[in-house]
Amino acid sequence: MGKLLHVEWYKLVRDKIYWILLAVIVLVNLIILSGGQQFSLSGYSFLKNIMQKEVITIMMASIYGGLFVGRDFEDGTLYHEITAGRSRIQVLLAKTIVFLLALNGLILIFPLLGIIYCTLKNGWGIPFTAGMEFYLLFVFIAFVLLNCAIGMISMLAAVCFRDVGRTIGIPIILFFIMIMLLNGKYAIQYAHFLPIGMLALVTNGTVHPVYGMLLGSIWSAVLFVISALVFRQAELR
Repeated sequence: MGKLLHVEWYKLVRDKIYWILLAVIVLVNLIILSGGQQFSLSGYSFLKNIMQKEVITIMMASIYGGLFVGRDFEDGTLYHEITAGRSRIQVLLAKTIVFLLALNGLILIFPLLGIIYCTLKNGWGIPFTAGMEFYLLFVFIAFVLLNCAIGMISMLAAVCFRDVGRTIGIPIILFFIMIMLLNGKYAIQYAHFLPIGMLALVTNGTVHPVYGMLLGSIWSAVLFVISALVFRQAELR
């Protein structure tokens, strides 16, 4: 398992597309926010604002899901690892772990840079109490786990369709559907069980981050189990 993780991590670090997309995401967010007052906010206020504007970033990160995961299915890389003696679950788990780490990097890079900048420039904005560090740690973990749940949609699409085009397209279509639901009559109800909606609820303090951690963990686990079941039955080619 350790060798599989090392191989996947090496492929990620050497992947120029990932670093280009990381830079593009930062640039796009800078352009989007350039006409507003977000960079005059305190670090805490910037955190509250930016995580509710991550839809474009999430969709751009989904494109990388098709390239990093779908590409390996399309060119047969994963199947070569299996025929070399690795178990299917180990191969899928290693790919999933590295992909979800990469996805979190893409989604969280700009918010983290913005929070650091605004805090250094304008201060944190509220008194930093004794329990604040634990709350922020829980918020961060909730963001990571919810992002993992979002990323598992791309993983499941890759396992089911095994090509780049549909691994990119299907998650983006699903995200559009979720956004429509989150702007509809029952938006609050949907937000409580859709990971992309829970990001906003955790950010604005409507729900405790522990709930976000729990929801993200459940969605991630369920989608991985489904992906593993599909992958175990997939025909090697």
